[in-house]
Amino acid sequence: MRITPEQFSRGNRRGRVFALRLSDDERAYLEALRKKSKDGPPSLGPWIVWRAMCGSQPPRGGTTRAPVIPNRSDDLSIKSRVILDLCGGSGSWSAPYRKAGYDVRVITLPKRDVRTFVPPARVHGVLAAPPCTEFSIATNGRVGRGYGERDFVEGMACVNACMRIVLQCRPKWWALENPTGLLARWLGRPRDTWEPCDFGDAWTKATSIWGDFQLPRRGPFVKPKGSAATRSTAAARAITPPGFARAFFEANP
Repeated sequence: MRITPEQFSRGNRRGRVFALRLSDDERAYLEALRKKSKDGPPSLGPWIVWRAMCGSQPPRGGTTRAPVIPNRSDDLSIKSRVILDLCGGSGSWSAPYRKAGYDVRVITLPKRDVRTFVPPARVHGVLAAPPCTEFSIATNGRVGRGYGERDFVEGMACVNACMRIVLQCRPKWWALENPTGLLARWLGRPRDTWEPCDFGDAWTKATSIWGDFQLPRRGPFVKPKGSAATRSTAAARAITPPGFARAFFEANP
């Protein structure tokens, strides 16, 4: 159950203190969570308030947010958890979820276009990796030398589609990544910036990530032996490093 600002209201009343009606199943579910947590007040009512407002540590990275009671999707079997991999290419980011038995759906060209994609009713998590062509700093100095002008409207089309899908789905967690570049002009400061060598893959590719998710634990740190920029094809340069994909999966089941 996720506590949202809309739930701190009833009719014309708004605030943080009023009666909460629970079904027997909901009460049993929350009691089980309270006993499992072993923290906070011993009675259910105060524990719900404690868990919703201050029962978890804020995420690392400088951004604070209100903690939440785990989503009902926590009760679903792994096979029922839908993961959308938007602009996923080979599906390298979502590969650990697929191997673990999640219902992974890769939405990528040429078969499926994220700009016209209508998501299913219930989604557990969203991974998004929109094309970086118009935002890449690798093209700095090349504009006007056969590369043409940047088309930010075209570049933002897929980014906007990914954000639309996130808003429609309201998943338990979501993340959008892009090579560190100009996308921050529209999405603001990223939640985190990392390199593949921070997660055991011996190359560099500065990558920024935005969203609502738990930061993956870095390591093992390795000395880079090259850069993704030197790879021969765009597809090879775009592949999500397996070390990062594994760490993200472990932090966001």
